[in-house]
Amino acid sequence: MIRLSLVMIVKNEAELLPGFLSHHEQLAEEIIVVDTGSTDGTGDLARQAGAKVICFDWSDDFAAARNAGLNGAQGDWILILDADEVVDPVDFSGLRGLLEHGVARVMIQETINYCSDPAHLEWRPVVGNYPERELGQTGYFSARRAGLFPNRPDLRFSGRIHESILPAAQAAGLPVEEISAPVHHFGYVQSRGVNSRRKARYLKLAALKYAEAPLDWASVLELATAHLENGSVKQAIELLEDLVEGTPGLRPVVRGHFLLGRIRREEGNLKAASVLLEKAVDQDPSFLFGWLELIRCRAVEDRWSSVAELLDRARSTFGSEDPLLAKENLRLLIKTGQLSLAAAQAGKLESQFPHWKEIVALSQRLSQIADSSGTAGNS
Repeated sequence: MIRLSLVMIVKNEAELLPGFLSHHEQLAEEIIVVDTGSTDGTGDLARQAGAKVICFDWSDDFAAARNAGLNGAQGDWILILDADEVVDPVDFSGLRGLLEHGVARVMIQETINYCSDPAHLEWRPVVGNYPERELGQTGYFSARRAGLFPNRPDLRFSGRIHESILPAAQAAGLPVEEISAPVHHFGYVQSRGVNSRRKARYLKLAALKYAEAPLDWASVLELATAHLENGSVKQAIELLEDLVEGTPGLRPVVRGHFLLGRIRREEGNLKAASVLLEKAVDQDPSFLFGWLELIRCRAVEDRWSSVAELLDRARSTFGSEDPLLAKENLRLLIKTGQLSLAAAQAGKLESQFPHWKEIVALSQRLSQIADSSGTAGNS
């Protein structure tokens, strides 16, 4: 029988841990809890639930803590989760089935980061694929993680923050495979205090990582993003300019152009924003949010024929049903006076995404306008 070890790191998670452990007890044969200094009884709760607890002195290094858990794992495979994350039970059997193939590889999972702030850089409305997980949630942003892999001594994490197993997997020559068993992450919908502490912690660790590797593009990007999350726009701009200008030793990256382009758009520097966002789209046409920012930039300039052309190009890649592109198309219809068509499309979006407050309000307003026009026309 293939044995799966679920490995997690925790600190003061007494509120979340019991539910987490009971939720996943049918998924993993072994649960390893790396306790980095809890004072709320987290370790005792984990032991009572049958988990193996490893006490680890926190060293401002997520990779070191992860690796302490890997060192204590006895299973054939490793699954990495945190206390504010779950795998939906509907995916348990499929995930377990992947382990039976016997092929050593690293599996990439989508992380669905639930988020209630539609102003987040890559926010999307929830789509109804996981009703129980999405209950009470309005949106999310997506990421990818290498969170399921064989238990081998040559597979260890690196990176103080946004730690990854992929460099070790690449060195070992292991193939990488994307799988359809996402991780549902609820860390961004916790209290304001929890999120403030998370942002401050990430900024500290990103700064330490950058100090150790100032010419690593990922370190530069992570620190710039952390500055943006903490409201330090000036510091973020300085780092992003290094990424887009090809500072010696650093390669330009698409996300650098995207983030700096968004900042320039919000500053009102539309010429600079357009140049940056056009580069982002040219470099990676599969990056939806680069297209969206470029479309918004054209909209601010009242260049509606350009907006229409960009929407057509984007929809040829992402499909005509993408909700974020549909939202931008609604703005185009309204600005070009096509209110009846806008009302119909807004109503369709409202029925598909009933928790998308902005669209619901817009749909209701357009419906009122259509009703008023109809009443006036019949009088």
